[in-house]
Amino acid sequence: MAMRKSSLWRDSFLVAIERGALAEAIAVLEGEKTAHAGTPRQAVKLEAVKVMRGHHGEGSAALYEAAMAFACSESEGAQEVGLVLLGQLFGHDPAEVTGVILRLADSENWEVREWAASALRRVISENFGAVYPTVKAWTGHESPNVRRAAAVASAWSAGDCTEEQCRLLLAGLTPLLEDDDPYVRKNMGAFAIGDSFLKAQPELVAAWLGRASSHPRAQWNVAMALSAAEAAKHFGLLSGLLCGLASDERNVVRRAVYRAVLNLGKRVPEDVRPLIEAWKDDPVRRHVYDHVREKMGEGSG
Repeated sequence: MAMRKSSLWRDSFLVAIERGALAEAIAVLEGEKTAHAGTPRQAVKLEAVKVMRGHHGEGSAALYEAAMAFACSESEGAQEVGLVLLGQLFGHDPAEVTGVILRLADSENWEVREWAASALRRVISENFGAVYPTVKAWTGHESPNVRRAAAVASAWSAGDCTEEQCRLLLAGLTPLLEDDDPYVRKNMGAFAIGDSFLKAQPELVAAWLGRASSHPRAQWNVAMALSAAEAAKHFGLLSGLLCGLASDERNVVRRAVYRAVLNLGKRVPEDVRPLIEAWKDDPVRRHVYDHVREKMGEGSG
């Protein structure tokens, strides 16, 4: 009975889609909104995508028209459904698709922004040459939401991209290393670079980080990338960067270095502890030893 009740929305949604009554279908989705997110559960939205693909056919013009109608509606849940579909329908009208993703990447709803970044990720993975100039341009957009979407989508696509494509993406993201907007910087070093790009292309990323500017926020991002769990798997590649960062006198960089050392120390103590111990007698790096020794169980010296 409970299962039947939970599928009632789907029956109504399917009927509306079959009749071409898209406004009615969107209203059905609206009826499934949760109090927590203000949009339907993910499972509901993905089932709606499945229904629409099943009815209109994969990649069809009719599916594209329906996806645009959903993405351009006032319903945030329908916008998310439209974004999932448009991610694979880029070729129908690249300019129109990127325009919609751009608008929704700047949505006031954080969840819609996530789905927009996910749609952009798919476009990057499947249409790199066509969309790369757009992604690069978005890194200079006036809205931090859009700049962040470019960073996150690029990071999510890194595992699907070739080395050369990742090289281009990193080149495009380079200005964001100095971006001081809280929303952008929260998603750059530790997340986009440390969790994603470093996993996909460790040698490429290590070299790129080594070329980062001396700007304090850029060096902070380098240190934050080293604080990610993935960095511990490539400590040999990154230890030189850590040594360089440890000599930085700026507080914003030092705080990120302490975090990186502590995180690395938990994951690869056999590599990190001897390095930190050696800094005890290094006048420019002693501050790192003094700050982390107790938390790392190094004792005093």
